[in-house]
Amino acid sequence: MPTENDKRIAKNAVYLYGRMMLTIFVSLYTSRVILDVLGVSDYGVYNVVGGIVTILGFLNGTMSGATSRFLSYELGAGNPEKLRKTFSAALTVHAFIALAMVVLAETVGLWYVNHELVIAPERMAAANWTYQFSVLAAVMTIFQIPYVAAIMAHERMGYYALVAMINVFLKLAIVLLVLFVSATDNLTVYASLVFVVAAIVAGMYIIYGRRNFAECRWSLRNDRSIVRSLLKFCSWDVYGNLCFTTRFQGVLVILNRFGGTVLNAAGGLCATVSATINSFAASVVTAFRPQIIQQYAKADYPYMLKLLNNCARYCMLLLGLLIVPLIIGMDALLELWLVEPPEYTAAFCRLALVAVCGELMHTVIGVGIHATGNVIRISFISGSLFLLELPVMWFLLVWTKNPPVIYCVHIAMVFLIVYVDSLILKVQLRQFKVGRFWWRGICSPLLIIASTFAVTFAVTHEWQFNLSRLVAMGLISTSMMAAMSWFFAIDDDVRARLRRKISSKLPVLGF
Repeated sequence: MPTENDKRIAKNAVYLYGRMMLTIFVSLYTSRVILDVLGVSDYGVYNVVGGIVTILGFLNGTMSGATSRFLSYELGAGNPEKLRKTFSAALTVHAFIALAMVVLAETVGLWYVNHELVIAPERMAAANWTYQFSVLAAVMTIFQIPYVAAIMAHERMGYYALVAMINVFLKLAIVLLVLFVSATDNLTVYASLVFVVAAIVAGMYIIYGRRNFAECRWSLRNDRSIVRSLLKFCSWDVYGNLCFTTRFQGVLVILNRFGGTVLNAAGGLCATVSATINSFAASVVTAFRPQIIQQYAKADYPYMLKLLNNCARYCMLLLGLLIVPLIIGMDALLELWLVEPPEYTAAFCRLALVAVCGELMHTVIGVGIHATGNVIRISFISGSLFLLELPVMWFLLVWTKNPPVIYCVHIAMVFLIVYVDSLILKVQLRQFKVGRFWWRGICSPLLIIASTFAVTFAVTHEWQFNLSRLVAMGLISTSMMAAMSWFFAIDDDVRARLRRKISSKLPVLGF
């Protein structure tokens, strides 16, 4: 069984990694084209109006994680009736979230759009239409969450990746439609088509869930104990997520107060780069997550912890494949992307990519803690430590007058938080070995990444980078990372299975 699970996890990781790559590349192109189509002013209106809807629905992201955890747990526990009740309760809670968001959107949100946002009078009608379509799209997204959680719990990552790619290409199609078909108001047409795409995607998830999973049914009568468990789990998760978001936004505020919009621009671009890279590696965590939770529900703690260690190790190595060439070639890459990047952008990005290693490990250990169902400690302690970063950043920035110091603070704090997280998991799951996790999951991969960086930098540090040399540098670092991972990171049984598979496919190599 573990071997079959390992194969499924590997296959799902490939699906999710490929989906993420395609999504990001197409999205980068789409955002560039829609900026040209709408113009700077209407593009700004669309983003600020849509941003209000996102803020109003902040609870949705937290409930998504809670629903995924509870469905995965009940699936592992092998209780179909409890699984059905859990899904029904989750759907009911999401219905109330949708209702609350609509009430807030049509009262407070609508007032804010019409009285507080700085929008040209002649664009107010378009802004209101855009706002209403954004609210409708958000409602569709809220209702699809329990069905997406069921798909993830059953590890149907292939279908999840397929719908995600369809979503991306539909959004590309509507951008091209707006580009080549004349309309009286491109902004309103674009917003309406985005809502149509959201409805199509939600329909695909809902129909698939109802056809393939017996638990995907709603009941008028819900188990109150399950609803309370969901809300309790969610309420503590909200605190941790809110602290992390406050820390993230607080960095931009500190940069603004210290250096104005120039530092803000550098910080914003840095946030985009680090979030994009983090999403690549985190997609692999998604492949491991259902099995980690299900094995905890089955009380198979040795296999659960093996999966957790493997998740940390392989996610870190995949992250290393990305960050080594990016850190070395950051100046050239930013010039290719932005032509004239703001001052400090390269320094911020390099430090932020190091910090992403810690953020990723925080996510991995969080999966183990979420499996136990007790998120109070990680939410309160780790969340409070994230908030503590802000005064430390401000003090050191005022003292040193060196803007990159705030990212140095984040690197130190995020690894401290990871250590605290590992102690929390040890308290909640005595079988967890802190030293083994740190050596196998964090220190060993970091040593491989550092060695790869040193060799690649030694070979390429005198190069005058252009596109072809950036590609060559990426190939050097990838080859080095793959070789070192093969000998020092992959388990003997996994290496033996890979040898057999390669030998069966390519006997001429003589493995």
